Amino acid sequence: MVKRRTAGSAPVSQNVPGKLPPRWRRPGIVQSSIYLPTALHEALREAAFKERCSIHDIMMEGIQLAINKRQRNAR
Repeated sequence: MVKRRTAGSAPVSQNVPGKLPPRWRRPGIVQSSIYLPTALHEALREAAFKERCSIHDIMMEGIQLAINKRQRNAR
């Protein structure tokens, strides 16, 4: 397993007035990419549109449900 750097171990950059730090340096947030089949992506887009939410919101809900299911099964 690869050891990850902790949020506090990222290199410190100098603060430049008027320039925001890169988004990936948000504390407590890890960026991840996924590859979706076109049909699944389209279904997510449609669901998000109908529910007036973002694809991210639906994906976070699904991930949380999958984790909860696995935690219940591990007991």
